[in-house]
Formats: sequence, C-alpha cells, structure tokens
Amino acid sequence: MCHYITLVVPTQDADAVRAVMHRHGRAATPIDNPAIRKVLRDDERQYLTTRGHCDCGTVLAPRYDTPEHFEGKLAKEAVRMRRKGWSEAKIARAIDDQRKAGAKPVGRGSDSLELWHAALQNLGNELQLPYVGLFVRFYSGAVDTEMFTAGRREVPKNVPWQDAFASLEQDEVTIFPVY
Repeated sequence: MCHYITLVVPTQDADAVRAVMHRHGRAATPIDNPAIRKVLRDDERQYLTTRGHCDCGTVLAPRYDTPEHFEGKLAKEAVRMRRKGWSEAKIARAIDDQRKAGAKPVGRGSDSLELWHAALQNLGNELQLPYVGLFVRFYSGAVDTEMFTAGRREVPKNVPWQDAFASLEQDEVTIFPVY
C-alpha cells in the first residue's frame, strides 16, 4: 500500500535508460503493468524508478487539500475493494495504510522537482527521445499486476516545467516534451 513512480519512454534500450536514471539516484527496472500498457503506444516501455521500498513521500504525488477530500477518496477506494470481494479486515488494513501514507509530510521522499526535471531532460537529450512520461499511483496490490483505469495526457511544449510537474495527476501517464 504505497506510492510508486513509473517512467514511460519510447525506447527499448533498457541499459541506456538505467544508466541515466542511476546517475539521478533512481532505478529503471522494466515492468509491464497491463493497466498502464493500455494507454501506451507500441514503441513505449515502462520502468519502475523506485530504488528503495517505495516512493511514499514523493513530491510527485499530489496532496489532498482537505481531510474531507482525502477521506472521500478513501471511502470510494473502500467501495471499490468491496466490489472486488475484499474482506472488511483487509479493507480496514489497506485504508489504514493509505491514511498513514497520506499523513507523511511533503518533501520526505528522496526526490525533488529539480531532480525529476533534470532526469527527464537528460533521458530525452542523451537517448534522443522526443518526450518522456511519468506515472504515479498509490498501489494496493502488486505494482506489475494491479488492475485500474489509467489515463494519458500530453503536456504542451509551451508549459513551463514547474507548471507541468504541478499538474501531474495520479493514475495518469503524463507525457513531458523534451526541449
């Protein structure tokens, strides 16, 4: 029950992707989550960027403005879990884990917006990619097999990188142009 960040790039050169991400303190482990794959193009690949246990506390995960909004999201998640046949005890544990993760202060992760901007720009420039993408999700199951509905959005080139990162939404592959 943690946040994880997935990198999406239009290349199959896993060694080159891994080398760039390693220089920025991140991993690039190939994964193939079927929910994310549904919104990818044929030439795009997914890489889990997590080096430690998880990415909880990342600056990329949007925070909820009010406790009421957060609790509303948790209530919807509980309904979804019940539909999937989860027991009440398992739902209670999952929701408790999400509350704990949501209570972590911003900035406790091992990343920064500057780190992500530099990593994505280096990936694009060194591998000659026209764009790179990020996907952030709070998983309640296995990162490589959990099913959910993912979206996809491309950030226009004229949007400053700080605004582009600020607009990142969970469960959405956000495509950043390289310039």
